[in-house]
Amino acid sequence: MTASDSAVRADRERVLSFQGGCNFRDIGGYRTLHGASTRWGKVYRAGVLTYFTDDDHAPLTQLQVRAICDLRRAEEREREPTRWPDAKTNGLFWDDGVVSPTIRALAADRPKNAAGMFDAMVALYRALPVWMAGRIAGMFQAIEQGHIPLVVHCAAGKDRTGIAVAVLLRSLDVPQETAIEDYLLTNTSGDFEAFIRGRQQTQLGVGDNHMPLLSMPEDMRRVLFSADAAFLQAAFEQIERELGGIDNYLAKTVGISDQTRERVRRELLE
Repeated sequence: MTASDSAVRADRERVLSFQGGCNFRDIGGYRTLHGASTRWGKVYRAGVLTYFTDDDHAPLTQLQVRAICDLRRAEEREREPTRWPDAKTNGLFWDDGVVSPTIRALAADRPKNAAGMFDAMVALYRALPVWMAGRIAGMFQAIEQGHIPLVVHCAAGKDRTGIAVAVLLRSLDVPQETAIEDYLLTNTSGDFEAFIRGRQQTQLGVGDNHMPLLSMPEDMRRVLFSADAAFLQAAFEQIERELGGIDNYLAKTVGISDQTRERVRRELLE
């Protein structure tokens, strides 16, 4: 088996299929710069956890998830509450702060076309690293305290989850290129438009009754639904240029210690 074949097989195995699941993936099997690998079955990334079916319950329970880090805003949690089959799983969520960056707000003053939506997405990714600092700190603390396996999720499992998981992977010395590759798997692991159309009232955190997501022009939806390397790169550039790089970002903006990072490494690397 070639290295390319192995990579394809790993990508296939890391995507977990559930009837009501959205973009549910395992971040195991990624090599670090120092030759270690992320452990399988420790951290999962996903979209909304509201629509699981009865047939999903047994395989979900078998994952033995101990904590769920819900990165969404309060209004999203209320509109689409998490429905996890194991009542012992600890749900974690955080305050939104005074101003929450949203794609709706950022797109409001931009042209109503694909280019305008692309610019709004870049702006969102530049704003999220600071806004998400408390959420990312909570994710690290949960792992440090041994609350794993753990699920990190937002609405589509793409933007906020993408940044949180990318920061986690970079903190483990997984190359930035690999973190971007993991992010881009969103484009093949789920059809968000089909997911929304198949479930009445599904919002994925970006629509509401006055502006349904599917009423957007197709070219705008295509940008909104896509994981584009330029988006995550914008977040990395913000961390590098404005927040002092990943190490300073974690220490000063997120507020986690070197000891916490080392414990997280011990939990997640082999």
